[in-house]
Amino acid sequence: MQAAGGAPGEEAALFWVEAVEEGAAVEEGEVAGLGQEFQLLVLDVMEEVEVVAYEEQEQVSSEEHVHDHPRPGALSDRPALEALAALQLELEPVNKKAERAHARLKHKTSQRRKVHLEHRSAIIQGIRGFWVEVFMNHPQMSVLMSKQDADMLHFMTNLEVEEFRHPTRHCKITLSFRRNRYFQNEVIVKEYLMKVTGYHASRSTPVQWHQGFEWKAYRRRHHDSSVNFFNWFFDHNFTGSDWIAEIIIRDLWPNPLQYYVRRKAAPQKVPGGREEPDPPSF
Repeated sequence: MQAAGGAPGEEAALFWVEAVEEGAAVEEGEVAGLGQEFQLLVLDVMEEVEVVAYEEQEQVSSEEHVHDHPRPGALSDRPALEALAALQLELEPVNKKAERAHARLKHKTSQRRKVHLEHRSAIIQGIRGFWVEVFMNHPQMSVLMSKQDADMLHFMTNLEVEEFRHPTRHCKITLSFRRNRYFQNEVIVKEYLMKVTGYHASRSTPVQWHQGFEWKAYRRRHHDSSVNFFNWFFDHNFTGSDWIAEIIIRDLWPNPLQYYVRRKAAPQKVPGGREEPDPPSF
């Protein structure tokens, strides 16, 4: 989010303040540490934004230089085209140098970001029930989940999203679980091709249901074809799967802390000494 006329640095600073304010609202020491991780990630983003802004400024300056170049006075356009070709030759090594600098910066930022994300995952794994809180507090994801789905996610220990460009541009969602009564898998992986039209389901780890739950799982899947979390978890190759993937990739993964801190308010006292819970938020 960027205010009108705001500079890239101001945008990143505003995002940092919001992330720290959210982190400070949480009492647990481990969760507060997530705010520091977001600060480090934002600093990396600020560095890349400044470089991109500098490159854009250089490009504008080059374009202005082209416009200021005096046009030969000949009636034919040939002299102007020759001058333009000569200028283009001068620009090629400059463009290549900028591309190499951008690639180095991107690789450096990616490596630094990876370290921060690994540290964030280590902190989250020490907070029991973190991811189920995140999923259930998300306004769109929560309506796609049942109580049984929420209970299943209580066993989820980690979520990781990775993007790849080779051999094709695709995204991988990895969900890690501890031992539970629903399925045997410790890791569930779902891959999506990233195209102009959006995310397209590619591969998914088959869920190895426990014998006592397998029949219930198949019955639920085949008796309810709606878009919901269970059907996505069971087999993500169905219509609407891309929407759930987009929520995870673009919303939950970048900043899960903002949804974890959205806890329900404490029950309110009512006449007679009883406590009345707040109405559901969705």
